[in-house]
Amino acid sequence: MSTRPLLKVTGVETLVCDAGWRNYFFLKLSTDDPAVTGWSEYDEGFGSPGVGAVIEQLARRLVGYDVFQHERFFTEASCLTRPAPGSVIGQALGALENAMLDAKAKALGVPCYELLGGKLRGTVPVYWSHCPTWRINHPTHYGKRVTDLAGVTRAAAEATERGFKALKTNLFLHDEGDAYAWRPGFAVPFEPGLNVTPRLLRNIRAHLEALREGAGPDTEILIDLNFNAKPEGMLRILREIADLPLFWVEIDSTQPQALAHVRQHSAHPIASCETVFGVRGFLPYLQHQAIDVGIVDTVWNGVWQSMKIAAACDAYDVNVAPHNFYGDLCTLMNLHFAAAVPNLRVMEVDVDRLPWEHELYTHGPEIRNGELIVPDRPGWGTDPIEAAIRARPPKGSGGLLQYKRS
Repeated sequence: MSTRPLLKVTGVETLVCDAGWRNYFFLKLSTDDPAVTGWSEYDEGFGSPGVGAVIEQLARRLVGYDVFQHERFFTEASCLTRPAPGSVIGQALGALENAMLDAKAKALGVPCYELLGGKLRGTVPVYWSHCPTWRINHPTHYGKRVTDLAGVTRAAAEATERGFKALKTNLFLHDEGDAYAWRPGFAVPFEPGLNVTPRLLRNIRAHLEALREGAGPDTEILIDLNFNAKPEGMLRILREIADLPLFWVEIDSTQPQALAHVRQHSAHPIASCETVFGVRGFLPYLQHQAIDVGIVDTVWNGVWQSMKIAAACDAYDVNVAPHNFYGDLCTLMNLHFAAAVPNLRVMEVDVDRLPWEHELYTHGPEIRNGELIVPDRPGWGTDPIEAAIRARPPKGSGGLLQYKRS
């Protein structure tokens, strides 16, 4: 019979700080051991307003729970929210689960990857995400403003020079004198038909060719189409870029059968599912053979639940890639998942960061030769610094809800 003492949750607090064009969101989980505090990072800016309010409601149920019983809490809370699964409720559950994992690992004095089955790899291959997206969309915050195709080429060359083996980009128009994002799936511009035009096709191809010129022949290029076209338009885009060497084409779709049709006609691997929750959500995409790579958002799903999603993907011979475009704590959370999951393809990481971002954490991610180094410190391997967070009051809103061309 176990003699392990209970480690009870005594409180849950959310903290928010300014992060340039968006906010960063943190969850602090206190226990009855003053030396053990669990942390996680979550997000409300990616179309998910209200996650913090749901956390507040669910936390009332969590107080008094044994930190080690994260599966019990997740299951109980899922039952209590069964009429409205996923979305902001799923993300709140994921944030709470991730903080419990951090506290549990710290109580045991081990890295979180030990809770996931152990470390399979000490370094994790990454791709430079949003290259040069952030420099086009948010130059005020990230610098190195990109305004034309020559700037796109320079950004890709920098990625290769810094040792990255892959980079991912988004959709842009370059033929009006200044580069700007094409994101009708997120109402930028507002074009709910999501129709693809010859002009857009020309710009996508020109952008990819500029990236290839700068990156050279050995750096992989990924493109993210998001929700910015319907299947008919996706097929037009895929035909336009069929002859270009690409690592994958990333597509968001709520219709597994439609995505399977697109994949059947694609010359490139299709990655998807970054907005999908749980094994039940992934299963139709696997059953219909709609994806070559399953993108798992461990921040939304919770890392423990994400291991189940990865196992389901593995049963269908599909590899996974963590969705990671948040703060440094999220990068470390995803890194432990990537270190432990057998069927890993690659990990996403944003390289362009705010100049003061390192002040928010005790330890930042370490990238060497295009790979993330897996830390062996207890828990996630970093803690947010409360004083630094509180010193940067959040915006009223951020992310998609406050997006503007800058």
